[in-house]
Amino acid sequence: MKPVTTVKVKPKRIKSPRIVHQHDRRGFWQALLLVLLLGAVGWQAYSWGVRQGGYDRDRSTQEIVALKTALEEQQAEMRDLEAASVRHRRQAEIEQQASRELQQQLIAVEDEKAALQSEMEMLRSLVSNDNGSLYIKNLKVQPAAGSNRFKCEFTIVQVMEKVGTTKGKLVMKVSGRLNGKKARLDRTEFSDDDDKAVKLEFSNYQDVRGDMQFPEGFEPQSILIEFLPRNKELKKLSKTFAWEDHLQGTE
Repeated sequence: MKPVTTVKVKPKRIKSPRIVHQHDRRGFWQALLLVLLLGAVGWQAYSWGVRQGGYDRDRSTQEIVALKTALEEQQAEMRDLEAASVRHRRQAEIEQQASRELQQQLIAVEDEKAALQSEMEMLRSLVSNDNGSLYIKNLKVQPAAGSNRFKCEFTIVQVMEKVGTTKGKLVMKVSGRLNGKKARLDRTEFSDDDDKAVKLEFSNYQDVRGDMQFPEGFEPQSILIEFLPRNKELKKLSKTFAWEDHLQGTE
């Protein structure tokens, strides 16, 4: 039997064939061109539609700006109207309050007038008995700010019906003690205007108010009020009042 001869075969590397597609890159450019073409056609169609529809971008922008401006003006006018409305409401409230206060004042004046009328009727009954036609009512003295200073007020009433305007002079004197001695001060010694008498003209009554500044050390005890009428129908008024009877507390 013959011996087997072993032959070594050297393996060879087999290369696969390379497949090349010749049309790949050309198809890409064709697709891109188609997209661009479609975009151009779409834009042309949009532009044609805008032109056919009468759309003007610049004019539309101007109209939008004009509308915004008009809206802002309307809003500003609305705010002004709201502010004016608030002011009018406040003014109306103030006028209503003033009206109520005036009504209350009128009621008070009417009440005072009615009370005075009633008192004048009573005083006229005294006139019929020849007891005079001039009277002093509501005398009040009150300490004021300052050393030995007082406020004084009263009303002169004339009740004779036939007299139109009452004219005359008002004279006031205060009696008391000055540094322990009796003293009598006329108006020039305690009034601010240094007038000895005050001229008055009134119909039925006259309110009198004023300040009194007495010398240091003077203690008032009584006050004399005189009215010297120029009307022939009226008699002189002269009345003395005790100071303490009409002195009221401080303000």
